[in-house]
Formats: sequence, structure tokens, C-alpha cells
Amino acid sequence: MKHRHYEGNPQKNSPALGATLAYLGINGLLALLHGSQGCSSFIRLQLNRHFKESIPLNSTALLEDSVIFGGWEHLKKGIAVAADKYKPQIIGVMSSGLTETYGDDMASALASLYSERPDLEDLPVVLASTPDYIGSMQDGYQRTVEALVDALIGLNHHSPASALKTDIQEAPYLALLPGCHLTPADVDELKEIVRDFGFRPITLPDLSVSLDGHAELEAAPVVQGGTLLEDFQLLPRSRACLSFGLSMEKAGETLKEAYHIPHYNFPSLSGLTATDGLILTLAKLSGKTIPEKQLRQRNRLLDTLADYHDQLGKLRVAIALETDLLYSLGSSLVEVGAELTVALAASQAGTDRLSLPVPMEVGDLETLEKRAGQSKLIIANSNGRQAAGQLKLPHLRAGLPVFDRAGYPQTCWIGYEGTQRFLFATLNAVS
Repeated sequence: MKHRHYEGNPQKNSPALGATLAYLGINGLLALLHGSQGCSSFIRLQLNRHFKESIPLNSTALLEDSVIFGGWEHLKKGIAVAADKYKPQIIGVMSSGLTETYGDDMASALASLYSERPDLEDLPVVLASTPDYIGSMQDGYQRTVEALVDALIGLNHHSPASALKTDIQEAPYLALLPGCHLTPADVDELKEIVRDFGFRPITLPDLSVSLDGHAELEAAPVVQGGTLLEDFQLLPRSRACLSFGLSMEKAGETLKEAYHIPHYNFPSLSGLTATDGLILTLAKLSGKTIPEKQLRQRNRLLDTLADYHDQLGKLRVAIALETDLLYSLGSSLVEVGAELTVALAASQAGTDRLSLPVPMEVGDLETLEKRAGQSKLIIANSNGRQAAGQLKLPHLRAGLPVFDRAGYPQTCWIGYEGTQRFLFATLNAVS
């Protein structure tokens, strides 16, 4: 039988999908795609299949002639109608390849709307540039979080001093910036670890509240759950900012400069060494001893490494994921002696600054099929199943979308306990 190849089988999602993901972590936000209804429908489909939740995403419903004769006015109308009809606390706009190619100036459109509708001036509107032809999901998520941070800093600068006062008896605040590679369950675990050291986390964005799989009475056009806008007014009180994933480094530096607080970036939270780095940083910031719960989980992980080192060592693994997740899972496997045969990133972002024993290259799932033949395991999203099927290799699902396995958004692979679960999942996949 002739060996088949899947021509042009991409592993990446659109930057606008990443932007939507970031917006879905802000309570009361209305997400608005400045583009066609088809683009927004595809994003909703991808996220719905992954999270098994209804996805509140609106669009300015542009057609080709609308762009040619003025998508600018469509954007103004879209924001105004959304504000009047749905009464959101904040609106998050993202561009598309259609509007970026034409050159729509979203900032000037918003300024024009505010001048025409002074009653909307107190409604914060975030503008994120996410054309389809630049980067992937991680890039769109990154640019949107950076736009959110800039907008929230502006809101805080205009807030009365009284709004920033907090009870001195409250736990100290810690700003957390999780990358798009973390699942809702990962973010939930991260917040729990931070609370173990006596901190109150302010998480931007917080998918652990909005996309954690809880039952809602009815679908709504605005985000239900996520971080409250009033919590962002407490950011200046944060003892430090912790960002997770190299893609979140710039947003963390922005908070550091705005509020004169320390910033620590953690490229990975999976693996013994990476988790040690987080735990020691939290102990230093809090002045507390490491909680017994974390020490116990660390000992369990060490025991797992001792029990299964012969099976994990030299295990040949091919990985194709977004850069931050590729590095997180890849580095934790290398730490236990596994051998990476190929490491394919969805886009170029960060690949020149993160180091694995094999070069991190940009590649699609066709490249994965061509290069993973000598491996014992493939780690990729559900779209990697064709390559795994052709090569007759086991396939561990990770990333987005995962639509042919139940419960991935509730999967936690960070911290000591999460790393242990990831190693068990790896071992079970190849057994």
C-alpha cells in the first residue's frame, strides 16, 4: 500500500481564536470579532468542540463589499449595538485577516464612536490586532492579554484612590498571567498553590472560572465567570506578578513597570525542576515555609520517577504543539530521560529563546507524519490522529483542539501532582 501524506495539514489555529480564548477569561466581557460571520462561526465551532460549552462570540458580520466601502463604520455600529443591547461591562474587539488586509484603523473608529456617543465613554473597549496571516493561537492570545493589560492599567490610572484601598487584614495579592497552554484545571491548580502560601491570586485571564465545565442555566452573549473587573483595580496592591509561558513575559513586564512590582516569568510549570522554581519563588515572596501538602506531592513525584525511570528513560517521543506547551511537556520528558525525536511548533514565536535537545522547528502535521516514524509516541492535538494512524503509533492528546477524548479541559499537568499525572498518562499511552 502506498504511504499517504496529508498535504498542508496545519496544526495551528488562528490568532483570532487565541484572542477569543483570552477574552473568555474576563467576566462580563462581550467578545466581538471585526470580520465575517463565517470566521466567528469557525472559532465557536473549534472552542465548542474542545470545551463542550457554548462560546459567546459576536461579529461585525462583514462581507467583501462592506470592507471595500467601509468596515470602519461597521465596527462603530457593532460596538454601539452590542453596548446598547447586551450591556456588557467591557467589550473586547479582535481584528481578522479581512479587516487587517484592508487596513481598518480600529483605534480611530473607537475614538470617533466615543465622540458621537459620549454616553459610551465609560465603557472600556479593548482592541487586539489578530490577523490570520501572522502567527497562531498563542500569538493571538499573547497580543490580546497585552492589550487587556494596557487597557486595565489605563482604567486604574483613572480610578479614584479610594477604589484602590484594601483591608490591611486581607491576604496579600499576587498577579498571575497564565498562558494559553494552561487548561482551566491547570489554572485552578495554580491558584490553589498560590493560596497555599497565603496569597490571594488576581488572574488575567481566568479560564478556571468561565470554562471549567460548570453548568449554566442559559447561554448568554457575555462571558459568565472569569476575572471580575473590580479585582483588576487591586493590581497595584500586588506583591508581585508571576507570568507563565514565555509568551506572557511582555505582559508581566508591563505590569512590573506600571505598578513597580517584581515580575517573575516561568516558561514551564511541568516537571520537577520547573515546579521547584515556582515553589521556591512563592516561599521567598511570602516569607513562609513550604506547605506540607507541596512537600508530600513532591515526594510522590520523586517516587514515581524512581518506580518508572526504566520505562521513561530513552522513550522516543515526537511532539507537535503551540510553543509554550511544546516546551513545557517536552522539557519535563527530557528531565526524566526521554528522547525527543522531533519538536514542531505551530509558529515561530519563542522558538529562538527556548532550548530543547532537538531544535524547535515550525511545522505542520504533515511534517510530523514524515519525521515521527522512529518514535514510540506522538503528543499533539486531536488533529494529529491522522499522522499517528498512518504511522501506527500511540497518540497522547494535548493542546487545542482535543475533541475525541473526554475531559481534556479538566486535565491538570502542572505542579508536582500534575507532572505525576502527565507521566502516568505518557506511560499508559505507550503500554
